Amino acid sequence: MVLRTHPNRCPRCRERVSPFAAGCAYCGADLDPKRNDHVPIGRRIGSAWDALSVRPELLLAAFAVLVVVSYLFAF
Repeated sequence: MVLRTHPNRCPRCRERVSPFAAGCAYCGADLDPKRNDHVPIGRRIGSAWDALSVRPELLLAAFAVLVVVSYLFAF
């Protein structure tokens, strides 16, 4: 049995894996299908927050749109 510290990461290569994956697609490590049974809720929430990744260029584009829209409505 492989003990996991992060439910969405492979314990061997640390690549992102699906919560329902039986094995890692990169290194072939066997994953414990019951890995989320005894994980505290705080770690589950943190894991879900880590899974949300936003590319920096999208944040910059969203900020630019916000600045333009706020400038248009200011006058």
